[in-house]
Amino acid sequence: MEILWLAHKVVEQMILEAEQKAPLETGGLLAGYFSKNDKETVVTDIIGPGPMAVHKMTTYKPDYSFHRDEIGQIYDNSNGEISYLGDWHTHPTQSAYLSWTDREALRNIVRYQNNFLDAPVMLIWGGVNSKGDPEWIPRAWRTRSLKGKMFWRRWDYAPMEVRLFK
Repeated sequence: MEILWLAHKVVEQMILEAEQKAPLETGGLLAGYFSKNDKETVVTDIIGPGPMAVHKMTTYKPDYSFHRDEIGQIYDNSNGEISYLGDWHTHPTQSAYLSWTDREALRNIVRYQNNFLDAPVMLIWGGVNSKGDPEWIPRAWRTRSLKGKMFWRRWDYAPMEVRLFK
């Protein structure tokens, strides 16, 4: 199983954003790097939803122009070491699962050539305790287009083990 490493500072930022927007969904972009063997993904930075994002109970639409500008700055400031890895968002009233909409978002990331990313990550924070309050349990997936002799593309959504680092 592939591993998704999250810096403590980004976990704190995501949970703070999640708490501020709950019970509405929120999210953003993941920035970092892939290991040389491509089995580990390291998230060093995140970008929040942006000022023009739209938050609803079961969906969230990011501020795409804000995301483009912010990921560009992170990339430039790191001399190309840190780049876009995928997306993160919350499911404040349900478990962290990969919905049909989330799967479609991952496929769209692969299809968009300017991302230069053929296997993006999706991190979802979700879960509800016995009182009905969010628990913010992280789950992650990485998707790839499967090669084969089909009339349509097939996709793999591989779960990732989530680990933290300082």
